[in-house]
Amino acid sequence: MKRLLAGLLILVFVISFSVGLIVSQKSAYAASKITLKLGAWASSPAEKKIVQNQIAAFKKLYPNVDVRITEIVGDYNQKIQLLMASKTEPDIFYMDSMPAWQYIAKGVLEPLDYWMKKYNVKTIGYESSLLQPFIYKGKVYGLPKDYNTLVLFYNKEMFKQAGLTRPPRTWQELKDYAKKLTTGKVVGLTMNLELARIQPFAYQNGGKVFDGTKPVFTDPKALEGFKFALDLFKEGICKTPKDLGAGWVGDAFADKKAAMTIEGGWMIPFLNERKIPKDSYGIAELPAGPAGKSTMAFTVAYVMSKNSKHKPEAFKLIRFLTGEGGQKFVVEAGLALPSLKSAGVNFAKTYPERKALVDGAKYAQVYFYGLDGTKVVDVFNKAFEDYVIGKKYDLKKNIEERVKQIMK
Repeated sequence: MKRLLAGLLILVFVISFSVGLIVSQKSAYAASKITLKLGAWASSPAEKKIVQNQIAAFKKLYPNVDVRITEIVGDYNQKIQLLMASKTEPDIFYMDSMPAWQYIAKGVLEPLDYWMKKYNVKTIGYESSLLQPFIYKGKVYGLPKDYNTLVLFYNKEMFKQAGLTRPPRTWQELKDYAKKLTTGKVVGLTMNLELARIQPFAYQNGGKVFDGTKPVFTDPKALEGFKFALDLFKEGICKTPKDLGAGWVGDAFADKKAAMTIEGGWMIPFLNERKIPKDSYGIAELPAGPAGKSTMAFTVAYVMSKNSKHKPEAFKLIRFLTGEGGQKFVVEAGLALPSLKSAGVNFAKTYPERKALVDGAKYAQVYFYGLDGTKVVDVFNKAFEDYVIGKKYDLKKNIEERVKQIMK
């Protein structure tokens, strides 16, 4: 009897110890599980799906990390700044190239160099032009998540009717084509009258608008390039979508109000939504100028908050989203171009008709002008409008006047 009682006591002890150990292990696991917040602006269902798929794949690798997407509706920059003021901003979040240096200069973003070295992430893997807006005083503050470049969209049927067998390759051809295609209610070319579309002409002529540290307002070669593009408007062979009664260039092109347009790759999903047959239009690199090719690149990076309490995990998430594992979802969706060079090769193979978008990355200038980027854009946009619509034909003098008014 004593032996039986002793055995029962031992069994109870073993069971109690085992249960305690399991509870302890569960508690330890629960304690080790962390939550990261990822901030993103409101976007299309297709773009949301990309991020959701990326996060699902990340969680398979890091089951102890829960990632919650915080969708920021409205004025993204304003709301991010409000969250920062209350120190409740996400651990990592989207950062557009234009305001990047403003955030970095305020000291609210975490430099990534230490983490990149620790986890063997090298900048050489990314398109170099895309990194420029996120490198400040030699330090890296963001890794680009994707990008898009400007290309020339053209209506194949209109080209055929005009006897044109290929897209224009030079400035002169662009002008000649636009003249030939402007008939009745159709204009040869449509684009926005703004720096984000006109700038490539400056670089195609050997000029510059930004020297890597500060804006350049009146570079002679840039002014010549601007004038070439602006004169297309003045001659009536290029019009803004507003002039054509359209909401944006996508509508003007889809409604056959324009034979050509200069726009980014985001036009493609829009044209798909409008049920425009893929074989009815072509995509080409922008025509080269006297100094060669140039285009614009628009990019967004993932950055880390200086206040993040989980920096190792936050960087692992950035590494995944901008690395091979995350970029494959960008390639599969086809909405934007992957920022990773190796993934870009796969993109070109998957979508051969979009090769012009990928090729443009090699010589693109990123939409970025340093600490006062928004003011720089304002200077040029107002001067361009004055030149085309108003009577201020001395572009150099007008830009200089706008600089005095705006760059205070």
